[in-house]
Amino acid sequence: LIQWDDRTKSVAEGKLPWAPTQVNVENFGVKEQAPKTGEEGSIAAAQNNYAVYNDAIAFQFPIKWQEIPAPFKPRYLFGDAKFNADILKWEADGSLRSFRGTGWDQDFEERDDFEEKVKLMKAEWKNGRWTVMISRPLKGDKDDYDEYTRFDVGKYIPMVFFAWDGHNGDAGRKMAVSAFYYTILEPPTPQEVYIYPAIIAVGVVILEGWMLTRRANKKKGKSL
Repeated sequence: LIQWDDRTKSVAEGKLPWAPTQVNVENFGVKEQAPKTGEEGSIAAAQNNYAVYNDAIAFQFPIKWQEIPAPFKPRYLFGDAKFNADILKWEADGSLRSFRGTGWDQDFEERDDFEEKVKLMKAEWKNGRWTVMISRPLKGDKDDYDEYTRFDVGKYIPMVFFAWDGHNGDAGRKMAVSAFYYTILEPPTPQEVYIYPAIIAVGVVILEGWMLTRRANKKKGKSL
């Protein structure tokens, strides 16, 4: 489940001129404006003239995170040639795609076989906030170690989020990028955690009842 604030719901009106796998889209006129304010050529002056693209969200994990030695982290922009990135991207046109990232300046590699295993559970824009829920396998087949991220219980796996504001003309590498976060699957809670406290509680009640009965019998001159 991912939520992020976006004051406008943006969906491209027509087909985008680049392929879903492309991140090098500067030739299509997608570029950031100079960081000026209040004068000609500023971000504020140009914002209403941006082409509207799809709002989008993506998150990535390193595919072979087990092989990254501490304290190093994977490349946070689409991985690199040695440690590829497992990327899932949702766009406001309803598409959900799976990519392999091999570097910040490299176009994505599409993974159609994995797209069949992921599922969009929810996508809603309401009151300036997107809510997107995506389901994906925790582990693939044994032969998928080199292809997809495997989630092991109790392991911290680094991840990065990317967000595109379509109203702001975001596309390709023009986007918002988060810091590193970590995903961890907590081990299931053992049944003993629930059983032992119940047994102890019953034992305490029996012990207190025995002590109260013994005290009452002593007052009556009886012995237990």
